[in-house]
Amino acid sequence: MSEVYFRVDDRLIHGQVIEGWAHSLGLTRIIIASDRICNDETYRKLLIFSVPAEVKVEILSLKEAAEKMTEDYLNEEDTMVLFESPRDALDLIDYGIKITELNVGCMHYNGSNIKLKNNIAVTEDHINDFIEISLMGTKIECRALPQDKKVDLMNLIDAIE
Repeated sequence: MSEVYFRVDDRLIHGQVIEGWAHSLGLTRIIIASDRICNDETYRKLLIFSVPAEVKVEILSLKEAAEKMTEDYLNEEDTMVLFESPRDALDLIDYGIKITELNVGCMHYNGSNIKLKNNIAVTEDHINDFIEISLMGTKIECRALPQDKKVDLMNLIDAIE
């Protein structure tokens, strides 16, 4: 049985994802589920180029990802599914994909959003999306790397409300 990890990270592909997650956990496939990225040919090529050859990368629209991510497909390889935002994760859930646990890696502070941790800052829309995801039964944790201690994101959100 293969492992599937779901992660929100606005940087998508970078050292933590490749070295910290893919290599240390033996992931052989990364799926980027994003309508925006699917429509940006240059960014798609850059992301594909930045992944080592031993890791397959697929960039799919949310609908394509939902259609492709059957149980048989996900059981083929250890996989990480990356989202740019919690909205993309919520949309994939709305398409019928069950996400038991969602990791939040990095969501950059832009000066106007709410800083929850050093590497996680959210807007009101993000908070609402995370609340909705949580209410659907998904456990949401944040940590940069797999060996880091899991922090319950909803506890961080509760602390600001």
